[in-house]
Amino acid sequence: MSARPAHLLVLAALAVALGGCGEQRAAGGAAARTSPVPVGAPAAPAGGAAATVDVSLVEYRLEPADPRVARSGVVAFVATNDGQKRHALAVDGPAGGVRSVTLRPGERATIALRFAPGTYKWFCPIADHERRGMTGRVRVQE
Repeated sequence: MSARPAHLLVLAALAVALGGCGEQRAAGGAAARTSPVPVGAPAAPAGGAAATVDVSLVEYRLEPADPRVARSGVVAFVATNDGQKRHALAVDGPAGGVRSVTLRPGERATIALRFAPGTYKWFCPIADHERRGMTGRVRVQE
């Protein structure tokens, strides 16, 4: 098998793993909604994401605001709306960005993106939430 078809198989597997639409109930009754990796996004390594970053979305901040990721590669972001208003998570990457679905209070979504070492912006793209402080930087180290 050539490297190209193997790359496509890994991309397809990642899309299936992260691409469920709809809602699942997590422990405690909170809804979990998963957003797919953007079409054309680079495939994850065979072992999955290089790192997972959990973030709490609260009026009007991200917790943590400035996480550090130890390795470059695919990073999965698990965003939980712990606030009282609707929120979402958008992350700028080296080849474009990705955005979660809009989350109602108590809901959670996972998005993923491939990163090279560097510093990238993340924020809540809803209304004026970014301007009010829901922004930060993701630092990816090698």
